[in-house]
This record gives sequence, structure tokens and C-alpha cells, in this order.
Amino acid sequence: MNRGCNTLVHDGFLEWAESKPERVALLTNTESISYGELSKRCIAIASIFDKQQVSSVGLCQPNSLAVIEVFFATLIAGGCVYLFDPSWPHNILEKLLRLHGPDILVAPTQKLEALGDTLQHRRGMTAGDIDCLANRKPEMSMHQSKPRPDSAFLLGFTSGTSGLPKAFIRTHQTWIESFRHSAVELETKANDIVIAPGPLSHGLSLYAVIEALSVGASVILQTEFDANTVLSSVGKNNATVLVVVPSILDVLIEKGAQQLYPSITRIITAGAKLPSKLRNDMKPIFPNADLIEYYGASELSFLTVAKVSEDCPPDSVGRPFSGVDIALRNPSGDAVDNGQVGIIWVKSKMLIRGYVGPTDGNGFRTDGAWGTVGDLGHFDADGFLYLDGREGSVITSAGYTVYPSGIELVLLSHPSVKDAVVLGLPDDRWGEIIAAVVVLKALPAKYEEDLIAYCKAQMEPYACPRRWQFVQSLDRTASGKVKRSRLMELFREKED
Repeated sequence: MNRGCNTLVHDGFLEWAESKPERVALLTNTESISYGELSKRCIAIASIFDKQQVSSVGLCQPNSLAVIEVFFATLIAGGCVYLFDPSWPHNILEKLLRLHGPDILVAPTQKLEALGDTLQHRRGMTAGDIDCLANRKPEMSMHQSKPRPDSAFLLGFTSGTSGLPKAFIRTHQTWIESFRHSAVELETKANDIVIAPGPLSHGLSLYAVIEALSVGASVILQTEFDANTVLSSVGKNNATVLVVVPSILDVLIEKGAQQLYPSITRIITAGAKLPSKLRNDMKPIFPNADLIEYYGASELSFLTVAKVSEDCPPDSVGRPFSGVDIALRNPSGDAVDNGQVGIIWVKSKMLIRGYVGPTDGNGFRTDGAWGTVGDLGHFDADGFLYLDGREGSVITSAGYTVYPSGIELVLLSHPSVKDAVVLGLPDDRWGEIIAAVVVLKALPAKYEEDLIAYCKAQMEPYACPRRWQFVQSLDRTASGKVKRSRLMELFREKED
């Protein structure tokens, strides 16, 4: 299969469906679906989208066959997928739909009913509706795709400092480039059986699944995350590649203790720095697995890769990924000396086109062919990159990037809160745990439970603080900045 000739994200999948239709594409707990059958279902859905001139389809659906079918069907019909997270609170989803409303929104019945007038003239469809469309006879050819390589195929979201996720656009050619370079570094091949048990609304899992189907591999589809079920699927289907964020890997290692899963040959992880402890703990459970850790960003795609086989230091995020150039600059834009901390700038063909709609002025910015999201880092003498935080003190927890200022705005909107600051506490499992230090105007009954409920109603689940401290005032410098180091000490003292 000549992947170098592909120009659209779905080309590889359709080529395998045409040349090896009997090959297993998806494995679930109850059945297997071949490439031929999956493509037939996708094309049947695409036929309806094409006939009705649907240009954008929103996915706000938990992991299911419908997610993969709608993804490919939308692309085959020449449209763009809008990737909404089904775990978002109702008010966030409402705001995003008003800003970025797709022609069709695929979501569970309860969510569609709750949205009501927000959908306005847009159509709502359930996974059951998609299944009905998939069972129809296709009315278009397998290769009737309309888009150009520079056409948008994905509108994704990344956290913003205002608390509302920012929308970004990806074109076909950026993922085609990602496929080309990840083939060099991650080495997913047609004989692999890939399991990426995280939510398909998260870039790590979605990319892993679509990449696997573009190279003819088989994918184990997990409709919801349960560690025992994941491990059972690995053993039952002899999975060869496991793609997870470090926090999920930690849970799998804990649940899989005293067992062996020798079929896994590669564990691919990203989303947060992998703690050294996990590197050691995984070996007895996955004895034949090579560990590949990559560092990336929604806006930049791949940046670096860290491989044990290349003697990468455990604390480093590795060397530049294939196809990527990295430069470190000071705030004035000048290069910094080796060993010094600088802003990480990236040049590759995998960068996003840009943000869509309102932004908060933070995050992705460009300088010619170079782009950055404000991460800070330094190189060692051997050319390995180390991370040193991010401009604005962004927190990475369980693979999600969260801006403290957005959480602080939510806390300050509560009528009982006088002042608040949000921190990231280092944690071996989650990368960082989100912590809040709050000054209350008064002490109402059950104030901590009240604030937790308030945050859950206003923000994404992964952005809600998990640790709390309540103080009479916040220590600040003469310029008004909070003394964060002292607040970190409060949490350490509490743990002690």
C-alpha cells in the first residue's frame, strides 16, 4: 500500500477496504467488522450527507461504532467533523453550539432533548439514527470525495483561559503529514491490533484509531473505559499496541498486577510527562513492550519523541519528531543558548490553520512558518528537550491542558468567593492535580461541597479542582502577584 500517494485523511482506509475487504477493521466485545463492511456503512451514511448537502457534522457522542462511521462518512461526503466532548457541562456545550453550530449534531437522546432550542434549525441524530442510515444501500462511489488537501476536515477544541474551549481547524494535509511522520516514529503497521481505550473526543485516542485504520491495522473499540475490560480485551484479542495517557496506564498497571500481557509490543503514551515509576512498573506486566512517549499539542501536532531504545533520559520529552524543527527563543524572539530555558517554537507541516471564532489572545501564535503555544523548555548537550512549564502557568492533568485563569474566573463568579487562585500539584499518576486556594466572604455550611458542585456545573470535569484550601487572605507581592510557592507549601503541609 503506497501511503505516499494519499492526499485525504480517509484515502488509506478506503484503499484497504477496496484491496482487502475481508480484513478485520474493528473488534468489539461481541463482534468484528471487516474493512469492506465498515466502508460500506460509512459510504451509505456519506450518500445521505452528500444528497442533503451536509457540510458539517458535530460529534458529541461517547465512544461507539457511530463515532467512527460518522467521522469517515463526513469526510467522504466532503464535509468537516466538529468534535465536541460529551463530558462538557450543558452550558458550555450550548455556548459552543451557538458559536460553531454544525448542520447535524450526533449525540445521545437525552443530550439532544436537553439542548432543545439551542439546536435551532440544526438536526439532531442519535447513534440509532446513524445505524439506520448505515444499513441503507450506498448511493455514491467509494472514491467520490470532493475536498482538496487544504480543505478543513476537523474542527477541534482546546482549553482557553476564559473557561470556554477554543476552536481550531485542521486540514487534510496536516494529518496526512502526521500519518507520514508517525509511521517513522510510532511504526503502526497493518499486522497490528491497536487498542486506544480513552475517549474518542480526545485527540490522542481519535488519532490513534484513524491512523490505525489508514494503515490496515485492526482496532479494538472500547465503548467506555473500564480497566478490567480493557485488559481482558488485550488478552482475548492479542492486542499489539496500547495507546494511553499516563494516568490510564497507571490504572491498567495497578489492575493488571500479577498478570502478563506478552502480546503488547508497543505502548504509546502522550498528554502528560510519563513518571519514571511507571516505566519500571510496566515491565513485569507488559514484558515485551517498547515504550514510546511523545510530546505534542492540539495546535502543533507532534513535537518530540522519547524512546528508551535511544537512551533518552527519563526526565526528557525526547528529540524532535520526524519532520519537526524546534527552536528555543526568549520573549524578544532571539535564540537562547544551549541549556537555557526558552519558548518552544516549532516548524513543521503539521500545524493547525488557526483558531476559529473568539479567542482569549493566548495559546497558538505564529511567526512565519513557525508556531508556538507558549511552552517553555531547554535542550541538554545531547539534543534532548526538557519542559519547564508554560507561559501563564498552564496545568496538564490526565492528558488535558487547563488554564488556571479560566478556573479562577469560575470560582470568583460564585457569590461566596472573595478571592481564589488555582495551582497544579505534581502527581505521579495524573501529571498534575488541579488545586484551588479560596478566600470566602463568609463560611456557609458545606461550603466545600457547594463549590465542588458549582465547578462541576460550570466546567469540563477534568478542569474541576481536586484539592482545596480555604484561607483568610492570599499573600501577594508588591505588584499584586500571588506568592504561589507559599501556597504550594500549604498543600504539602496538609499532606504531611
